[in-house]
Amino acid sequence: MNKGYDFYIDNLLLPITPKKINTKIKNKNKVVTLLNGEELNLLKKPGLTEFDFEFRVPSEDFPAVKRYVSPQTVLNKLEDLKVKKKSFQFIILRSQYQENLKNSINKSVTLEDYEIIEDAENGADLIISISLKQYLPLKTKIINTNADKSKSITVSEGNVPMNKGKPDGSLASKVVHGAFNGVSAFLDAVFGGGKNAR
Repeated sequence: MNKGYDFYIDNLLLPITPKKINTKIKNKNKVVTLLNGEELNLLKKPGLTEFDFEFRVPSEDFPAVKRYVSPQTVLNKLEDLKVKKKSFQFIILRSQYQENLKNSINKSVTLEDYEIIEDAENGADLIISISLKQYLPLKTKIINTNADKSKSITVSEGNVPMNKGKPDGSLASKVVHGAFNGVSAFLDAVFGGGKNAR
């Protein structure tokens, strides 16, 4: 890639711009076969975008380096992102050779995999192969169970940590703290029965 490009991983400017980057737009479409033998393509939203590239981490500063950071600093950053399960911003700026930033990338991503390559041909420099995946925050929806909207359930698309503490009297709190026995009792409470609540 043009060395005028700037790559940022969680605000860390890569010291040397990668030569290339592979961007993969995942497909989730499904093809079904009809009884008459024809195929039908069911269109779905695209999957999460993936970014794969390699970058060099120099052991010392020299003119081609954008902003020198030690190899250990880079390794610590990657380890921190992985161990702490943090999402972060992945940014590519093409501003020096573009009239505007329309072709720049600014995505919230997660660090999926990375590989550290040490080769005698590169001296003390490190080559890091990295794989990033687009991150979308968890979304929740409120489902109202009756006309007056006095009861509602929060439905989440994944695991959401619960706060430990004393029951507060709400329906969700009672369910979490075991005040309802089984699914049937829970449904009775939601849809107006509530006869099985303790």
